[in-house]
Amino acid sequence: MQATHTIPKGLSIPVELAWVHPGIGAFKLNVDGSRKPWYRAIGAGGVICDSVGDWLAVDRGISNLVIDMDSALVVHLMKSPDTFGGHPLAGLLASCWDFIKLLRDCDLQHVYREQNCLADCVANGSYNLDLGVCWFDSVPLWAEAALVNDRIGVSRSRFVPVV
Repeated sequence: MQATHTIPKGLSIPVELAWVHPGIGAFKLNVDGSRKPWYRAIGAGGVICDSVGDWLAVDRGISNLVIDMDSALVVHLMKSPDTFGGHPLAGLLASCWDFIKLLRDCDLQHVYREQNCLADCVANGSYNLDLGVCWFDSVPLWAEAALVNDRIGVSRSRFVPVV
């Protein structure tokens, strides 16, 4: 008889996590926000990649889009638009919801921050940019390493709770 081992609920186990390529013919938008309270600054970044992990310009026709973000709260709010009303960012959430409704075949999902490193890199780099929205037709030099790491599947360790 073979012994089976179970891990009690409430404990965490180490897992290796990496950016997940979208399927062939699909695209992925990773988004992230950043806040530096000591500077009273906020930043945000988003990156669209294709099924092999190549950076895409925003003017390319995009459908079959997966949106990944590492804020479980924002994903929850976005999947329940009737809850926007009392939230301090209701206007921003509503604008994002209106944008998502325009897309065909769009799915929004939560990922761990270890699977969202390129978007985090872009969000942190946004502190060095002018105010407003900046578009990059190609990957900025300061984000190239993060793009390559995602493309080749570099993993990062994280302790994840057992459910």
